[in-house]
Amino acid sequence: MPCGPCCSVSLVFGLVAMIAGVVGVPFGAVISSLLRPRLPYMDPCVCGAGLLLSVPCLTGAAFYASGNFIVCMVFVFFASVSLNWTWAVVSDMSLYVVVPPRRSTAQAFQILVSHAFGDAGSPYLVGVISESIKAHYADSVVATSSLNSTSVIAAALNSTVTTSSRNWDVEFRSLQYALFMTCIVEVIGGAFFLAAAKYVVKDKATVDLANNRSALVHSYADEATNDDSATSKLTH
Repeated sequence: MPCGPCCSVSLVFGLVAMIAGVVGVPFGAVISSLLRPRLPYMDPCVCGAGLLLSVPCLTGAAFYASGNFIVCMVFVFFASVSLNWTWAVVSDMSLYVVVPPRRSTAQAFQILVSHAFGDAGSPYLVGVISESIKAHYADSVVATSSLNSTSVIAAALNSTVTTSSRNWDVEFRSLQYALFMTCIVEVIGGAFFLAAAKYVVKDKATVDLANNRSALVHSYADEATNDDSATSKLTH
């Protein structure tokens, strides 16, 4: 569906997503840095709030996709901003709740899981759900037509334009309903983030304690090494 003589939906969507990313990522980092000193459990809450706030925005974008393009893109922008502000905070959390020798592994695993179950696997899953809904629509039309002979005659007399319009509507509705699955996943993810707020402070304190013990052990080891070196020099 073109939105103007010189632009397309994909171009506008790409620009909106790019601007939302530029705005959302630093916004989440700033909010987290401002709230964390006073409320140390706020990092998971910020991420959970971002996911939950994006749900009504994505729902609005899906509903307005066929009606008002500008309103749809406004909803997409705010949904993308609220989603993007979780990235910096999640990366920060995955570092400060893991001891330093394992942080690179934890970060790599977090990136792998988020992409494997996110932008890599979700298009296929949405497509499968959309095709299932489309098949359900087709079965419903066939069943209704078989029960009503008048509808069969009317369907036979329909023009090619009407048929293509109906097919487009089925394609659109099936994809629209399939995209609502992302809203369900976001609600589940937001709930997990809010639940993590109960444990993040304790986990961070445990890691800080382990780091302090490790630093103390290394300090004692360095002192012992220096003492041994000084003793060996005196004996010689």
